[in-house]
Amino acid sequence: MSVWNPFLGTRTAEAYARARPDYHPDAVAAMVRLLRLSAPVGLALDLGCGTGMSTRAVKSIAAQVVAVDASRPMLEQADPSPGVAYIQAQAERVPVRGNVVGLVVVAAAFHWFDQAAVLAEVARVLQPGGAFVTYTDFFSGNLRRAAACTEWLAETYRGRFPAPARRSHFDQRAAEAAGLGFVGHERLGHDVPMTAAGLTEYLMSQSNATSAIGAGRVSHEELRRWLMDEIGSRLPGSSVMAEFTGDVWCCRKQMP
Repeated sequence: MSVWNPFLGTRTAEAYARARPDYHPDAVAAMVRLLRLSAPVGLALDLGCGTGMSTRAVKSIAAQVVAVDASRPMLEQADPSPGVAYIQAQAERVPVRGNVVGLVVVAAAFHWFDQAAVLAEVARVLQPGGAFVTYTDFFSGNLRRAAACTEWLAETYRGRFPAPARRSHFDQRAAEAAGLGFVGHERLGHDVPMTAAGLTEYLMSQSNATSAIGAGRVSHEELRRWLMDEIGSRLPGSSVMAEFTGDVWCCRKQMP
């Protein structure tokens, strides 16, 4: 089954909806280039859709989208949209018939899944020649022109609140073993302006924080207050640029 899900709580879902940067249009543009898509697909499946940010971008290249997430609070943050059906389900077992989906997308979630099970499920639902795309985007820890805060994040924050266990973002061999032939990869990168409050909110939405809160090591209020005090004392001016990087990997289901 999936790795423990750190995004099941209501507060986490609310922070995720408020604080996560919307890089998804850039990722979709990359997949269009890599897959050489010249027309919208009929049906797309967005696995681990979260608050629906990825779903909005995927809908721009699909007539219909089925968006799936295991977290009810995350789905409750998603805005209803024509042509989009939000469903609470595990990515390893989706309520979709076989051989009907033209595109399956996993945005910043593949590392939480039982990957062998999900890849088998992707291969089941995809039409022959259909595409599978997994992509990710993450804060590198670098704040431009804010060396003191960058150093504090690397040494103090991540030392006290390390990332929980997770799997790889993509496994080409496993994908190919499931019948999903590798097409290509593209690197993403962008800067996001952040204030002390914005960076605090973003960190509160990360699994580093949510896992510590879930384990009872710190309360939500205590961690938020500590982050605001520590970050606020180290950030110059009203905002800084936070460096984000990511990757897009594309595959296609092999023809029979």
